[in-house]
Amino acid sequence: MPGAQAAEEADSSFPIVTQVADVKLPQSGEAGKKAYLVTFEAQDAAKVFALGIDRTETPMNSTPDGKVAAELVLSEAEAAKLTKSGVNVQVRGNQSAAGARSATAADGVYKRYAGEDGLAAELLEISKANPSITKLVSIGKTSLGQDILAIKVSKDAKSKRDGDKPPVVYMSNQHAREWITPEMNRRLLHYYVDGYKSGDQEIKKIVNSTELWFVLSANPDGYEWTWQPEQRQWRKTLRDNDNNGVITSADGVDPNRNFSYKWGYDNEGSSPDPFNETYRGTGPNSEPETKAIDALMAKIDPRFVVNYHSAAQLLLYGVGWQVSTPSPDDHIAKALAGDHNTPAIPGFESQLGAALYTTNGETDGFVDVEHEGVAFTPEMSTCETASNWDPNDAWDPDACESIFTFPDDETLIQREFVNNIPFALSVAKSAPQPDEPVSSIGWTAPDLAIHKFDTSYAEKGDEQEVAVDAKQKLSDVKINYKVNGGKTKTDGVQRWDGGEKYGTEDGKAWYRQYRGSVDNSKPGDSVEVWYTAKKPGKGKVESEHFTYKVATNVEPGADVLVIANEDYKGVNPTYPAGTNAPKYANEYLDAVRAGGHKPALWDVDQQGVPDALGVLGHFKAVVWYLGDNRLTQDAADEFVPVGGGPTLVPDSQVADRAFQLTMEVRDYLNEGGKLLYSGETTAYYGPLRGVNGGGIYYGLKGEPQTPCRITTSYRDDCEILSDDFTQYYLGAYDRGSVNGVNGIVGTQPPLAGVNVGLPGTASNPINEAGGFLTTSTVLPPAQFPQFTSYSAAEYAGVPSGPFTPYEGVKYVAGPHQDDVYMRLTRTIDLTGVTAADAAKLTAQMSWDVEEGYDNVIVEAHTVGQDDWTTLPDLNGRSSQTVPAECEAGFYLKDHPFLAHYLTLTNPCTPSGTSGQWNAFTANSGGWQPVAFDLSPYAGKQVEVSISYVTDPSAGGTGVFIDDTKVVTAGGVLDAEGFEAGLGPWTLAGAPPGDHSPAAFLHTNSVFGNSVVATEDTLLFGFGLEQLPTQAEKNAVLGRAVQYLLD
Repeated sequence: MPGAQAAEEADSSFPIVTQVADVKLPQSGEAGKKAYLVTFEAQDAAKVFALGIDRTETPMNSTPDGKVAAELVLSEAEAAKLTKSGVNVQVRGNQSAAGARSATAADGVYKRYAGEDGLAAELLEISKANPSITKLVSIGKTSLGQDILAIKVSKDAKSKRDGDKPPVVYMSNQHAREWITPEMNRRLLHYYVDGYKSGDQEIKKIVNSTELWFVLSANPDGYEWTWQPEQRQWRKTLRDNDNNGVITSADGVDPNRNFSYKWGYDNEGSSPDPFNETYRGTGPNSEPETKAIDALMAKIDPRFVVNYHSAAQLLLYGVGWQVSTPSPDDHIAKALAGDHNTPAIPGFESQLGAALYTTNGETDGFVDVEHEGVAFTPEMSTCETASNWDPNDAWDPDACESIFTFPDDETLIQREFVNNIPFALSVAKSAPQPDEPVSSIGWTAPDLAIHKFDTSYAEKGDEQEVAVDAKQKLSDVKINYKVNGGKTKTDGVQRWDGGEKYGTEDGKAWYRQYRGSVDNSKPGDSVEVWYTAKKPGKGKVESEHFTYKVATNVEPGADVLVIANEDYKGVNPTYPAGTNAPKYANEYLDAVRAGGHKPALWDVDQQGVPDALGVLGHFKAVVWYLGDNRLTQDAADEFVPVGGGPTLVPDSQVADRAFQLTMEVRDYLNEGGKLLYSGETTAYYGPLRGVNGGGIYYGLKGEPQTPCRITTSYRDDCEILSDDFTQYYLGAYDRGSVNGVNGIVGTQPPLAGVNVGLPGTASNPINEAGGFLTTSTVLPPAQFPQFTSYSAAEYAGVPSGPFTPYEGVKYVAGPHQDDVYMRLTRTIDLTGVTAADAAKLTAQMSWDVEEGYDNVIVEAHTVGQDDWTTLPDLNGRSSQTVPAECEAGFYLKDHPFLAHYLTLTNPCTPSGTSGQWNAFTANSGGWQPVAFDLSPYAGKQVEVSISYVTDPSAGGTGVFIDDTKVVTAGGVLDAEGFEAGLGPWTLAGAPPGDHSPAAFLHTNSVFGNSVVATEDTLLFGFGLEQLPTQAEKNAVLGRAVQYLLD
């Protein structure tokens, strides 16, 4: 805090705090956000998620009539915007009579951070009262100059060097509005300190042998801000992003997205938009709050970190930047956290951090990788949960102001604290030997965890690799195996580096994965495998044994595996009775052979899911096809019951083998494999993809073999097969069905020059071909090279529409992105033209943008001068209507260059510092001719930009431009239809002062891509079997496989 007095400790870089002070907060520039109850149809989910909420803390609940209900923390402008779009929006909580009764029940338990009665002052009191076991230090300063305080609890806290004993960090309140978390941590601190003083032997043992660090508020500025009128729902820090001296929704950084590990990895796990609640900041570790936590971690290298958040009743651990990715140290985390059926915190859901959604730049991954600790995020109980505990108390769940406003009630807070104590203590007890966890639920971590499979496709003489996770303290790790019950053979192992994608350091502080090989087996052999090692103080330890069979149906020398995933035993579609083999397998096998390769077949219906090491890893490439299979479903998967009522949603669930197969293929790609994935419904995730977080269900939560049913939460009730695999591995960010197609036209390698028909098959006509939006369209390769993807082919016969080229096969496209300023720019030389020549710029333009909030403008200025203005459409389709809610300021704050054309008043005026406002908005109704008068620039050079400017959330399809011309009374001066290039136009960046990284695209039809390519994969939106002849199938597959193997 400003004015804090500190004394330097000889062995510490952190000053000891001896006095605390108050803080002066900045002024608010707008009314604070409130919690709203939002009800909407599933298909409207994009409008809601575009507002930049944190999905981890925003469960989507079902209503009895099958709609979606969610609590969203919104500004008044955001609430008004959703209402205008047709979403039902109602402010929550304490404005009702029930809320007033609840407020009367408040005990005043919560405390501010600063000031004489705040948390900081209490920390100082504790440290003074317990000098032998505590030390209070400042680990850094906030943006406002407050000390970020950490108190060390350990025997001889001041005299022992920090980090000498096994350290544990309990931190809280990264997100300002989560008041229950610093209170949880405050009580835990007292539990240790008071227990030590009272002689509690369990506590004394922990305090004597470990080093406990408590950071009650990792975001003191934000927390203080939530005590101001109308700011209770503030989440971020108080970083003044626009440096205007007041705090608005454009300010603040999410400190749980600002850490260096995987910072900005994608725009789903964090946001580049300052208005967004998960805004990651300007760079890794850019924020003082992040630097402070990093400094503490670097100083002590904690064994464990418990990072308290709210509100979702979750206990999260492990990899956050990629979904469904276990890591070796998860054996420790799971032993401490439990699982769905046995959670370490009763009533919580224990699971991988990215079982639901990804996060990047977050604390857990940073701790796990950068500081080799094991981190947990308990998401504490919601207001509704706590208010329901006692039906006779004054707390009404319907009156909760938000899920984050845990009741200010001593009884309820203490109950939540007590529920969390066993897990909190188990972490401290485990610190001396993290790989021998002392679990509150009695679980242990295995010394050796072997990866098992049933079948190997190893050829005679091939090695079969087998994986094991082993504690790092083990020595002499060996693979052991018997072939056909014979003599035991033993061999050494090698450390596995993590593969191409998964990373080399995730979760490997205490465990490592090793690989051993089985040699000299042959088809038909039965192989028993296990691992052994030497453990300090115990001697020999041994893993589970498992047995696999070496397949006999693999052609010697096979280098391409065909996975037949026709699901002919399934129900979507239902196959003729007696079907017992894949229909199209031979067509794929023959096509592989025609390309000079030897194929092998895996039939999922007969053989189950192939293992990445046991099967897939024996092949240079894999061809995975669906055939007639729309979705892999058993009879119980056809419909998902929603809301406990009569609503049954089709196409929303797959059998759990679909998830398993996807994960095995992803593991194979991570090991360096190559993949072609083919079928009309590849990357199709059904109608609930928008509300469940992006994916399709594959069973009940914790019981994936039991069909999904949504009773309360679209997010939490069922397991989800995420769309991240097709987005980030296969290059298809989105998919839509393209109707009316009749062929494939190759545009880039490996299919450049291909032009074949697409008649379909008798049982599977072309009626929902997959049209893909490439991931690189949304995440530009210059910023996200790890997701580079491109269109290798498009569809022929696509009916001309508003979002396909007006003429020819190419155009300039601006698919919608939030908060962008795209420019298509050129200079037009009119030095030889007079005003009487009536020069005009004409074009064909199609737009579908959010009415009022997103706009298309045509900007012009004399070259070398600052006389910027926007040009009206001579055909009357533009308007001088100012942007919706312009007076709120967010549009101009994000796009300050627009001040040339708009003046921020209430209401805004359609003129600015140099010119006038003219814009296109809403939906054009397809391609429209537009024209702009250039006669004022006769005799000069004029720079013209067609620009797409969007607000921070939601939007339509985008803007599309074709057939541009400069014309005069005497005829056409020049024309550009973008077929061979951009001609005089350039894809210019945003104007000065604008943070937008997005740009228009010179491309074929954005939404008609039939094949998407990445370095290692090809994704087809049709089946190879749907091509006309075997010769054409051979040619297309031959090119594809050669591309993958080159």
